[in-house]
Amino acid sequence: MSAEPVSAAILLAAGTSSRMGAGRHKLLLPLAGRPLVQYSVEAILASQARPLVIVLGHRAEEVRTALGEYASHPAVELVINPAYAQGMSTSLRCGVQALLARAARLHEPPPASALILLGDQPFISAGLINRLITAWRSSGSQIVAPSYGGRRGNPVLFASALFPELLNVEGDEGGRRVIERHRAELMLVEVEAEEARASFDVDTWEAYQEALRAQLDPEMPGHQGL
Repeated sequence: MSAEPVSAAILLAAGTSSRMGAGRHKLLLPLAGRPLVQYSVEAILASQARPLVIVLGHRAEEVRTALGEYASHPAVELVINPAYAQGMSTSLRCGVQALLARAARLHEPPPASALILLGDQPFISAGLINRLITAWRSSGSQIVAPSYGGRRGNPVLFASALFPELLNVEGDEGGRRVIERHRAELMLVEVEAEEARASFDVDTWEAYQEALRAQLDPEMPGHQGL
């Protein structure tokens, strides 16, 4: 058994997809024959991150069904955020609470860190997740994030010392204010050019069309950040 500190993962999959339009739910959209939400879950479960807490909210039962066999994976904990409409911070708090509750229930020590991931980033890879965890283990940094051409992006890893602050975030900014308060403790890991699309998030219908094209174009750049 490895003595290395454990990093868990929290996947935020509760949002309303308000920017997608026409009543569409981005996590349910098909991408190469599978629901979009499956891609990030697959990458996380192929990585070192354990356990994985998936926070559901908007159309929760449909998303749960879309997860398929991943919903019953032993490393996966599903939790529903009843306050998801009040912003990303509520899902972040819900995820951290569920992570700590799981550890208590199983009589395990809480994880030493947690990666916060977004459910609408289908091109995230297990390799990138593992590099962030390795960088955290070797550096002792409180926060580790990828840098896409000099721009900080997602996912973001927070050491457990910052969990109390994450449990107090508000609004729709997720952990951004925690990052700002601890900028001196932030380590950026430069992402290889060929993996730049890992930062791409499918938040609009136009972005979804780009994601469909990206299946044929691995050079497509990414965008956005937490």
